[in-house]
Amino acid sequence: MGAGGDFQGYVTTCPGACVTDSSCSVETEADCVGAGGNYQGDSSTCDGACCIDFVCTEVPEVACDGIFFGVGFFCDGLSVCPREPVPWVDDLTVPSTAVPRYGEAGGNARYEFRVLSILHSLNRALSPVPMWGVNGEIPGPTIEATQGQLVTVDFVNDLRRLDAPEEYITSHLHTVMECVKGPDTYGDAARLSLRVHGIHARAEYSGHPSRTILPGQTYTYKFPNQQPAATMWYHDAAQGLTRLNNYAGIGGFYHLMSAEERYSNVPQFPSGEYYIPLFISDVALDEQGVPDYPDEIAYAFAGEFPVVNGKIWPKTELKAGKYRFTLLNAAGKRPLALSFRLEGGDVIPFHAIAADQSYYSEAVLLEELIVYPSERYDVVVDFFHHRNRDVFLVNSDATTPRISRLVRFSIEDRSGFTAAFEKDGLPQPPFIDELLSVRNRTWVLDETSSGSCGASEFSINYQSFDEVEDVVCIGDVEVWEFANAFGAVIPMHAHLVQFQVLERFPVQFTDETFEIDGARLDAEPWERGVWKDTVACPPGQVTRVIARFEDFTGPFVVDSPVMEYRDKDMKRQFVVAKCDCDNDGVSCDNTEDAWGCPSDCALTSSAFCGDGICQAGDGETCGTCARDCRNKEGSCCVSGGLCEAECIGGGFACTEVAAPVNVACGDGLCEARETAATCAVDCSAVSTNASPYKSNPAQLPTPCHNVHGHSESHHCV
Repeated sequence: MGAGGDFQGYVTTCPGACVTDSSCSVETEADCVGAGGNYQGDSSTCDGACCIDFVCTEVPEVACDGIFFGVGFFCDGLSVCPREPVPWVDDLTVPSTAVPRYGEAGGNARYEFRVLSILHSLNRALSPVPMWGVNGEIPGPTIEATQGQLVTVDFVNDLRRLDAPEEYITSHLHTVMECVKGPDTYGDAARLSLRVHGIHARAEYSGHPSRTILPGQTYTYKFPNQQPAATMWYHDAAQGLTRLNNYAGIGGFYHLMSAEERYSNVPQFPSGEYYIPLFISDVALDEQGVPDYPDEIAYAFAGEFPVVNGKIWPKTELKAGKYRFTLLNAAGKRPLALSFRLEGGDVIPFHAIAADQSYYSEAVLLEELIVYPSERYDVVVDFFHHRNRDVFLVNSDATTPRISRLVRFSIEDRSGFTAAFEKDGLPQPPFIDELLSVRNRTWVLDETSSGSCGASEFSINYQSFDEVEDVVCIGDVEVWEFANAFGAVIPMHAHLVQFQVLERFPVQFTDETFEIDGARLDAEPWERGVWKDTVACPPGQVTRVIARFEDFTGPFVVDSPVMEYRDKDMKRQFVVAKCDCDNDGVSCDNTEDAWGCPSDCALTSSAFCGDGICQAGDGETCGTCARDCRNKEGSCCVSGGLCEAECIGGGFACTEVAAPVNVACGDGLCEARETAATCAVDCSAVSTNASPYKSNPAQLPTPCHNVHGHSESHHCV
C-alpha cells in the first residue's frame, strides 16, 4: 500500500488477451472462456505483428494501418517484413459500376474511360505499385448495358508521369520488344486500343489492333448492343502491346442485359449482393514486390500468384444460400480448371447457366470447369449446407508455376438467397443449321521458323497479319475450321460474330495441309447448347464452329486470346464486304463497298489530319497537316519525308509507314479523306469528314473535327 496503488484484492492469475471472431480484449481466463473467446495466456496483450511498407512493429490491430498478422504473431526481432503477398488478408471487392457522363447506366448512355497511371495495392503485405487503371480502378468499372440501347465510350489515353502529373509518359511501363509489329513503327510509346471482347459492332469500334491512341489522344467507340444478352469484357488490343497493356491493369466487365432482365422485379437467378463477378488473372513479382514481366515475349509466361478482382488471394464472407458468379479468365496464357472445394478438399457441385454469348438451353451440372483465356462462364453455387465452413475457389490446372486456391469464401450461419432457379428453357437465340453454310473456311494455327525478333513467330495459314485475303460476303453463314498444328491448346476468337461449337476431328498434318485422321469428337458438355465467341482448339485436331456474318462490313480480326501468341502474330484480318456488285465502273451504290466491289468503290488510307499522327508515309507534312506534323515547340516533325526523332513520343507520333487500316467507300461512314466528291454514297449527307479520333486540346488547340461526327466551321491547316 506504501506505493500508493489501488489494491484490488488477492488474485491467483493476471488477465490476458481474449480473442473472439471480431475483436481482442484483456479479460480473465474465466470471463474469456465464458464469452466463447480464445484465451492467449496470463499477462498476454492484444499486440501482434503489423507490417507497413515492409517495416514490422508490434501494436494492437486497431492501431495497425498496414497488414495485421494476428494476436500473438510477433516480429521476432526482425525489423523488415517479407516482401511476399499473404493469403486471405484482403477483402474481395466487386468492381464498381461505371457512371455515365450523359444518360442512364443500363440505358442509352455516354461514358468517359480514362486510362490513368496509378499506385495500386495488390496485397496488404506489399507496397502499392505502379500500374494502369481505367478511371484509376483495377479492374475498371463495369459497363451496364441493355439490348438495343446505344453505349458510347470516349476512351482517353491519359497516362501521365506519377512524379510529374502535368506531363504525359513517353515510354511504356514494361520493356517493349521493338521488333514486333506495332512497336517496330512506334517504338516503346504507350499506345492503347480498346476492345470489348464479344461485341457486335462496326469495324471502326471493334478494337482493331492498328487503331491505337497515344497519351493525350481520345478514340470514341459506339456499341449498338443489337445482340443477345451476354457478360463480355473489355481489354486492350494494341498491336504488339496487348500482353503488356493488360498486364499493366487495363480491363473490366461489360454486362449486356435483356430488357426483361433489367426491369424484372423477380430475379430469375441470384442477383444484387448474391451476384459476384470474378476477374481472374495472375502476376509475377520481383524482389521488391513489383509486377515483373520478361523483357522478351515469353510464350509460356504465367504469373506465380493469382489475382482476383485486383487482389492476390482475397477473402469474403457469404451467406448460406445460392450465389451467381461470373468466372472470367483474364490471364495472358494460363488456362484454369475451376472448382469450389471445402477446406478438406470435398467438391461442391455447381450449375453452369451461361457461357460467353448466351444462356445454356439447359443448365449444366459440373464439378469442374475448364476456362481458357477470355472465356466467361456464369455459374450458380449453393452454399446452404456449408454454414460456418470455408470454401475455396480452386484451380487444378497443371500450368507452372502452379496456383491452386484463388479465393476464400467463409460461409456464415445465416441464410441468403434460397429460392429455386430455372435450369432449363433458358432464353437464347436460335441455332444455325449447318446446311445454311455457304463455305467452309480453314485457319491453320502454327508457328513459323523465321521470326522478325530472332525467334519463332506464330501464324494463321502461314501468312502475316498484314496479308488480307479472306473476304466474307455480308449475310453469309460460314463454317470455320481451326486446325491446330502447334503442340498446345490454342483458344481462338473472332471479332463481330458469335458462333456455335459443332465438333472436332483428329487430323494428320503434312507440310501446310492436313487430313482427317479419326472419328468425330463431340464438343465438351459446357460447349454445347450455348453461343460462344472463344473456343479451345486442342493440338492435332480441327475444331469446327458456325457463324453468321451480318450487319457490319469492313476489316475484322480473328486471333488467339493468348496475349503472348497474339503479339507474335497469331492473328489475321478478314473482311466482311458487300458483294452485290454491278461493276459499272461509274459509281459506288448502296449495295456495294470497296471491299467487295473495288472496281466501283474507292479504298483509301485512314490517315486523317487531326488524328494526332503525322503520317509521313501517306504524304502528310507540315505544309499539308501542320496540326499533326508540328511538335509543341512549333518545329516540323518531317524532313524530306522522314520523321524527326524528337517528334516521336510525349503525345506525338510520326511514322514513315502508310496507315495500316484502310477506309472503304460504301461502309456507311464518311471518314478520313473521304468527301462527297470521292464517295457520295457515304458523304453526300454531311459537309466534313468525321473520325473517332480526338487529341488533347491542350496539345492540339485547333480541332478539325470532334468525336461526335458533327461538322465544324473550320478546316485542317
